[in-house]
Amino acid sequence: MKILRQVWQTVLHNKLFSAIYIFGTALAIATVTVYAVTLWAKVAPVYPEYKRSNTAYIDKVQITSKNGNGFYQSTLGYDAVSGIFSNLENATTTSAFLDKWENHFVQPEIERGNFKIKLKATDPAFFEIYTLKFLSGKPFDSAEFGSGLPVAVITDRTAREAFGPVPFDELTGKDISIDNTKYRICGIVREGSPSEQTSYGQAFIPYTSVPDYDSPGPRPLVGNYTMILLTDDFSALKAEVRDIVNRYNNSQDQYICDLISCPVDHYTARLNTNYIDDFSIWSFLASLGGVLAVLLLVPALNLSGMISGQMENRLAEMGVRKSFGATRRPLLGLVLAENLVLTLAGGIIGYAFAWILFNLGVADIITEVEYGQETVFTAETVFSPIIFAFTFAVCCLLNVFSAFIPAYRSLGAPIVKSLKN
Repeated sequence: MKILRQVWQTVLHNKLFSAIYIFGTALAIATVTVYAVTLWAKVAPVYPEYKRSNTAYIDKVQITSKNGNGFYQSTLGYDAVSGIFSNLENATTTSAFLDKWENHFVQPEIERGNFKIKLKATDPAFFEIYTLKFLSGKPFDSAEFGSGLPVAVITDRTAREAFGPVPFDELTGKDISIDNTKYRICGIVREGSPSEQTSYGQAFIPYTSVPDYDSPGPRPLVGNYTMILLTDDFSALKAEVRDIVNRYNNSQDQYICDLISCPVDHYTARLNTNYIDDFSIWSFLASLGGVLAVLLLVPALNLSGMISGQMENRLAEMGVRKSFGATRRPLLGLVLAENLVLTLAGGIIGYAFAWILFNLGVADIITEVEYGQETVFTAETVFSPIIFAFTFAVCCLLNVFSAFIPAYRSLGAPIVKSLKN
């Protein structure tokens, strides 16, 4: 308590210095927090993608002509999804969704204009991989999927915009008009974040209800499908898929199939968008450490210069403390404690400022989101204990980097020199 009282008195005594220090720290923490949360949202187990550590994707295929007349690159075709990759032994769950890169609109019952939604045409296994929270009803089942029935799971936000403040239980079984086609609502779920690209949707329908869902692509195995897999052994899954592709290529006379490093695990898919074969999570973390060091180095140097000047003004005070028996170690601890209080205050303000930046859409600049959707970071992501711990660690590092060296050098001055000041 005595140290805290001394720290507080010093902070109040140097109001201008404290204000500038807190403001500089807040800007640094806000920048680092925005970067950290954007990255965390890509890899953390957050709603509804809680199984990211076991998730893999096959979403790229390249078909090359054996006569050398060029190649065609796209996502998977229906023949690949329903045929050669449909019964993978090393995948515990296999799902796919169809995306024709079209705009979709809901024709609401309430008096308002049509509104645009993100429509996800998928299969029942999708709801086993992504644990969407059902507020009413249930997902469409295999029978409805196999029959291609026009049924839909919609999000709470879509339900409110289409029907107004109607209880969700009353909406289950009603029809919703999507692209002027009637779909029976079989369930309502809590909406996720557009930044979770593969799981995000505002309405989910069976892809078998989409016209021409099984049409062949311009090349074998090419189309508009992305496969999502759950696996307990990613290496075995990758080897199995590679073997299937090799056998397929050996059976073809005209074309060679290349999946471009697929299947890829979730972390590679989100952190290595080009699917480079030699990608390493450790090299990525090393480069991330370099980025954070740069983001912290500049404010640390500025704050260090401020603290150095402040310590020059406090030489007499430190000299008096030394004359009464204080040694360098407790005095250094006092200075670091003072600056830690200021750093934490700046950290709290910086954290709040980062939240404001998220709501202003600043994260859109560094986050790839499909269809120009608004980037939304949920409280589960931004206020994660990991992010709190990270921000606190950054505050401590910034405090040590900026305060330790100037304080240590200043406190090494002889008592007589300190008292002369």
